[in-house]
Amino acid sequence: MTSLTPVGFVFRHPLAFTGRVLRHFHANRGVLLAGAVAYYALLSLVPLLILLLVALSHVADKVELLTLLHHYLEQLVPGEAELVMAQVAQFLDHRQTLSWMMMGTLLFFSSLAFGILETTMAIIFDHRHAVHNRHAVISLLLPYLYMLLLGFGLLVG
Repeated sequence: MTSLTPVGFVFRHPLAFTGRVLRHFHANRGVLLAGAVAYYALLSLVPLLILLLVALSHVADKVELLTLLHHYLEQLVPGEAELVMAQVAQFLDHRQTLSWMMMGTLLFFSSLAFGILETTMAIIFDHRHAVHNRHAVISLLLPYLYMLLLGFGLLVG
């Protein structure tokens, strides 16, 4: 007798598969982890996005940058883009007040948030039993590489 493949098991026993998924989701505190991922993703991306916009405003035309950002925000949060754009425009108008201390604070707390986000993702995907853990320096630099790539994408777009 041949054993079922994982896909075959899902098709032959969908209720058993669904029950197993829900039991594991509950045992691993899935709702709590999902909330942590959402919270820390926002907590880490917003400050770095502000820094990215300030940096891009020195390279790209401010009006062009705000138009592009408005286009993306309209897709992401329809109806709320104007409110966000008003705050972003005001922040960019006073970008010279972004001191080194504020930049350091934003980078520090964003790094902490990305670290917690990485830990949460490691708990979620614990079943994969990674053979090799990432070096701490690489984990520290990944968020900034991500933001550089995002900035490059905004410049090209």
